[in-house]
Amino acid sequence: MKNVKTIVMALFIGAFVGHVESANAQVVSTKEQKEIIKNRKELAKQTRKQVEANVWKDAKKVAKQLKKDGWKPFPGSPTLETQQSDMMMRRYELEGNFPRYVLGEGTASAKSSGVARKQAQARARVELASNIGAEVAALTEGSESNNEYSSAEQETVAKMLESNKILVQQSIGRTEVVFEAYREKAGSTEVLVWICCDGSAAKSAIYKAFGEEQKELREKLEKTLEKK
Repeated sequence: MKNVKTIVMALFIGAFVGHVESANAQVVSTKEQKEIIKNRKELAKQTRKQVEANVWKDAKKVAKQLKKDGWKPFPGSPTLETQQSDMMMRRYELEGNFPRYVLGEGTASAKSSGVARKQAQARARVELASNIGAEVAALTEGSESNNEYSSAEQETVAKMLESNKILVQQSIGRTEVVFEAYREKAGSTEVLVWICCDGSAAKSAIYKAFGEEQKELREKLEKTLEKK
């Protein structure tokens, strides 16, 4: 089994490399999101104390690089280290067969920091909905569910999630900002935001996307997502 330090580094440090190079690049690709899902199960086998200790070390490393690139916390907000640590731990937590929290990232630049924050949060919401889909796909396509879902059902799940992205975004409900930083660049304020939604809200959004059109598959999906 991979040791906890290796897994934590793979889960979190890689997720911020994109911002070190370019704040406008999408940080978590579909491939990286799948790796996060895979490694989360390994992390779940470790004690919370072990994970917290390593996450804090990694949070300080990431925050150090972000500061080097000019990022700062908004006045009155926790330090970058504290925000990073909290966000990383949320990525780790599972509640039964589904993550306790699902996260999404967004960046935006504008003359006004208020406008940039709103735009960044809107973009983070789009990625959040996409990551919810990735979580569901991982469960229906994963080895543990191979015998439960036929290839036709897996394809239907993928199509339903893709065609209902906007509905999922609208159905997520309230989200929480778990990381927020800014920097001045070329006369504008650039904002980096990570938001999260509760896993139960994410599941509700998925069920709503399937509706009565795919009732049987939706009920099957509910059993998978609600499994403890």
